[in-house]
Amino acid sequence: MIINITIIDVVTVLGTAAFALSAVLAASEKNGDIFTILVLGIITAVGGGTIRDILLNIPIFWSQDLSYIYIASLSALGGVLFFPLLKSKWINKGYLYIDAFAIAMFCIQGTQKAWDLGFGLPIAPVILGIITAVGGGIIRDVLLQRPSLLLTSELYAIPVAIGCSIHALTLAYLPDFSQFSGIVSVFIVIYLRHLSINKDVQVPSWAILKSSTTNK
Repeated sequence: MIINITIIDVVTVLGTAAFALSAVLAASEKNGDIFTILVLGIITAVGGGTIRDILLNIPIFWSQDLSYIYIASLSALGGVLFFPLLKSKWINKGYLYIDAFAIAMFCIQGTQKAWDLGFGLPIAPVILGIITAVGGGIIRDVLLQRPSLLLTSELYAIPVAIGCSIHALTLAYLPDFSQFSGIVSVFIVIYLRHLSINKDVQVPSWAILKSSTTNK
């Protein structure tokens, strides 16, 4: 029996695990119990993909393959189990890098799925890739009542949009290289997030909408 595993299958599994683990780290300051963190991990891991599938008007992906729920559950429980081994000073940066890894994985997976279904080509797959990538994280941050990275000057949505666009362009003009494109796009998203996390590269001030209120 031959099992055909594509790069999209791999990024989906890794992204699911990474998002669930990011929820554990993000919830570390809230002192939640194991069941709460488990639920939060699952919601974070499948939230973006659930929104995507609703927009695509297709069966929700995890309702047809519960392995994603199992992966999210095991990842969240593993994060709780090994959490004491983490140094407290690494928690915040570790969360940011794991989140970066997750959004990179899911932006490609979401773009690919919408493209394969022929949904709103060529723009809609990019939009749904972004939604898939950031949707779970936004739900996580809302539930934890913490500021969303989407509303900061960090490079967050921009790397995702670039990764989705590169993969969509490859699917449109060089479909035979889509596997390679997926890998390259993932690394580009992660690298741009690294620049923001570790090098403090931010969105240019001219591109930020500032409040019109003035200090008295």
